[in-house]
Amino acid sequence: MIVATEGVSCTGKSTLATELGRRLGYPVIGCYRHVTGNPDALGAPEARSAAELLAALEAHLVVEQTRNERAREAVATYGGVVLDRSADTLLAHLSAIDALHGFGALTAGRHRVKEAVAAGAVAVPDLTLLLTARPDTLAERARERPGLPAIYYNQAFAEHFARHFEEPVAARVVRVDADLPALKVAQEALGHIADAGRA
Repeated sequence: MIVATEGVSCTGKSTLATELGRRLGYPVIGCYRHVTGNPDALGAPEARSAAELLAALEAHLVVEQTRNERAREAVATYGGVVLDRSADTLLAHLSAIDALHGFGALTAGRHRVKEAVAAGAVAVPDLTLLLTARPDTLAERARERPGLPAIYYNQAFAEHFARHFEEPVAARVVRVDADLPALKVAQEALGHIADAGRA
């Protein structure tokens, strides 16, 4: 099973991914910035044009190929893997920035990701756990991470980001309340994983 944790920054997705990997005995594949050897090549958090936004998507898809290979190996060896972010992040981010700035790049971005999925270059989650939190929770947590780009916990960005998951790449998406304590978030997530395994 491929399980992904999703959400805007400060929702606790990386913490949840680590805990799920520990409890399930699955390897955890880090987010794009952790997997790439050159985070600067992934582009700025907030693109200034449609061309820049689509170029950043292409850079992330290169990293996704590596993540996909690691995910396949993990599933073959351990029976499952936890992804800290997935290809849905790429489209959710693109969609949010596109909506905020009116670049008109979303159709091209969706088409490009669909091509990558069809080519087998994307790790498509069987289940995505989408963590959502109140704006005040995100702002409070962001204060503990100085230097975090403000766009990542901007309320309008978060709303557009979450809206993408109405038409996700993943086979199944469930929302998890990230305002809950980390232990309860993990317990709820494990329940959803168990349900998905029985489906």
